[in-house]
Amino acid sequence: MSTPLANGKSLKNALNLSSIFYAGYNTTERGEFRRESGAYITMIFVESGSISVQYQGNNLQVNENNLVFIPPSTAFLTQAQTRARAFTCAFSVTSKIPLDIFDKAFFATGLKLPLLKRLARASTSVFPQRLADKPSPNANPIDEHLIKNCLEFLLIECVKPADKSIIDSNYPIIGKGETAKVATAVLDYLSQNLNRSLSLEEIADELFFSVSYVKTAFKKHTGKPVMQAFAELKIKRAQRLIKKGMHFAKIASELGFSSSQYFSKVFKSVTQMTPSEYKKSLIK
Repeated sequence: MSTPLANGKSLKNALNLSSIFYAGYNTTERGEFRRESGAYITMIFVESGSISVQYQGNNLQVNENNLVFIPPSTAFLTQAQTRARAFTCAFSVTSKIPLDIFDKAFFATGLKLPLLKRLARASTSVFPQRLADKPSPNANPIDEHLIKNCLEFLLIECVKPADKSIIDSNYPIIGKGETAKVATAVLDYLSQNLNRSLSLEEIADELFFSVSYVKTAFKKHTGKPVMQAFAELKIKRAQRLIKKGMHFAKIASELGFSSSQYFSKVFKSVTQMTPSEYKKSLIK
């Protein structure tokens, strides 16, 4: 029997670094602040100390070994709460999946910290003076490639947990064995493709199993049909996007619904509320 595809592979194919504009370290003294903006995503990793990051009504406290991502075309202010050393990187990506990485701070655990360290080391030769659009003419192509790979894998590590807590709490895999691994692979695949419209046939083909085997394994270990779980995962993501103020039409498009009307129908079938009713309930 074939082994399901590693969950990182699909994400890697769906997310690619387009351009990197600058990368490098800066040290700020307590109380010192900086105002910046750019037409790209900005990542800030605090290696030591603590800073606050303010933008679009958000005020994020970023402590040592934490990192944040600031959306493109967004003015922001950083202020050092203590003497702080931070690594900043500005880049753009093309992505087939929603990047649910903004408005939160990530702790550099697991693979994130070594990826950040490699990224920082490679950046010193490519951007020795942290100047936008002025990489070193003598930069090693291997370092440029390393920056690209490290950033892509770092984003994947931050994107993957976005739905993990939802999966763990709502779809615990009960039991062990090969069928449990299949059910886990299906959940991973669903969470990585919330921007698409999928069929059972596509899911089974992607994981190299028959449709009947996928249906049976998934129902056995989660108690739910595959497509019901897929719809619920989409709507749970939609609820988070509504809380962030995203328009319904954009949410419908980002989550692969054929129309806003169909999105509203599925939303109501899962939550017993329309998207508008859900949005109003958040104000109470």
